Amino acid sequence: MYDPVKTVCHVYLLDDNTKRYHPEHDCSKCNNLTCKRRNLPSVQIKVVKGNQETVIKGRKKDSLLKTLQEHDIFIPAMCGGRGTCGKCSVRFIKGCVEPSEEDRRFFPGDKLKDGYRLACKAYPGRACTVVVDERESSGFFVLTDEGTEEEQSSGKAEFYSYGIAVDIGTTTIAMQLLELPEGRPADVFTDINRQRAYGADVISRIEASNAGQKEELRKSICEQLLTGLLRLTEGRDKQVSRMVIGGNSTMIHLLMGYSCETLGVYPFTPVDISLTHTTSRELLGTQEQDFDIMICPGVSTYVGGDITAGMYALDFDKREKPCVLVDLGTNGEMAIGCKDRILVTSTAAGPAFEGGNIVCGTGSIPGAICKIELDGENVKLETICNEEPRGICGTGVIDAVYELKKEEIMDETGLMDDPYFEDGLLLSEKNGGIRFYQKDVRELQLAKSAVRAGLETLISKYGVGYEDIDHIYIAGGFGYQMDVRKAADIGLLPGECLDKISAAGNTCLKGTVKALTDNDVEERLRSLADMSKEVQLSNDKEFQEFYMEYMYFE
Repeated sequence: MYDPVKTVCHVYLLDDNTKRYHPEHDCSKCNNLTCKRRNLPSVQIKVVKGNQETVIKGRKKDSLLKTLQEHDIFIPAMCGGRGTCGKCSVRFIKGCVEPSEEDRRFFPGDKLKDGYRLACKAYPGRACTVVVDERESSGFFVLTDEGTEEEQSSGKAEFYSYGIAVDIGTTTIAMQLLELPEGRPADVFTDINRQRAYGADVISRIEASNAGQKEELRKSICEQLLTGLLRLTEGRDKQVSRMVIGGNSTMIHLLMGYSCETLGVYPFTPVDISLTHTTSRELLGTQEQDFDIMICPGVSTYVGGDITAGMYALDFDKREKPCVLVDLGTNGEMAIGCKDRILVTSTAAGPAFEGGNIVCGTGSIPGAICKIELDGENVKLETICNEEPRGICGTGVIDAVYELKKEEIMDETGLMDDPYFEDGLLLSEKNGGIRFYQKDVRELQLAKSAVRAGLETLISKYGVGYEDIDHIYIAGGFGYQMDVRKAADIGLLPGECLDKISAAGNTCLKGTVKALTDNDVEERLRSLADMSKEVQLSNDKEFQEFYMEYMYFE
């Protein structure tokens, strides 16, 4: 393509050798999208994150979110960049773009004037400077194996090598270093799962993978595991001999680089969820050391190796009476069974339990409102690390709904009274005002109804009553911090079993820790996966009836 700078010019040579001549031209206004010479100039973007400044280049046709992702700059995008969650906010301090419809929906006029925009809907057309909030990339609470700090090795006992247990969650990653063969805890590494930049739930990430970002997703998780490995082994003189990884089926597919094309469409067939062995050199690209990596087997596409590892940690295959495991996260996975029989299922809870799709929601970061008490118009709050309120995390959402119900501000259908219906409940005036809205009640309502209906269906299919269940274990960071009594009062958990319900912590990590020292681990994991039968809820009439019944806050 030749772009003359004057009205009259001479063309001496014109051929297909694009290296012969490179005129500066901008094709952004040309409608010939198939032209092989099409050129869209890059835009220089200065990114300010905390005390760091990074200069990157982006294409005019790409959103700011995509450009940040390509340059490994993390920013949460719980909806996968569709402009519906409002979590990928940035602030332009130079070269601000025009606000989109989505921007006007999420930001008040003063914030729009100050340059606040959604990164997924911002398309910089000129040099600009943006400030990226660090709040969800630092200080995020990640649950590991309890007692780790107190049980740190003194270094006196003899050990021969290290083992690393890994839990790859949809939201977080936890890695624990152990001294082998005894399995004494030595150190932990935790981080937020950077794949959140492609969406908060597994469906968003499946869609991103199928849209051509499979390699970016694989690279993202592998780099985090490698970072964790280097942090855990830094300054230590012994080598790692093996690693055990647990995670849901989607996380394992993304880690291994498998195609996700069949995961999100009926009949939801996984590529491979069997117990798998690979090496650190092959999977993570380690150079100085090479060790065995074992991937825990899954049951199905939506009941993965994290649940198998959890059942293994709790000895489901050795119990005489049935127990229940409920993993409350982005996906509500659950299992019921004993040594004779196990049923499992999964229900789409959504990200509400982790602060997702909540207007002022946030993850479990310092400053997240985790406890709420109402006494008339008086509001009493507790935040993580007792810092200034910055948003509402999952346990705060449970508390808020419970308190609204207790104070009769909300009826059994979830409808809030005036003026709360329009303006929400003001929890704090900090950070522009943190409120809990009618929309937030509906998000929690859908999540709790799905989980409770799934649990009731599973128990019914198993053919037992509450009195026959030995124990109900609530897994995950959300369950660990949740007020069980309040959760039961709003219908999330059965009130009849309060004395049988307890937080089990990070059962996936506990299972992978245990797998590093047990001799019969592979046989037991395979047996647990094989004997577990999945209950499909999508077309189950009983589930649909339970779903409508538990929609009410009674």
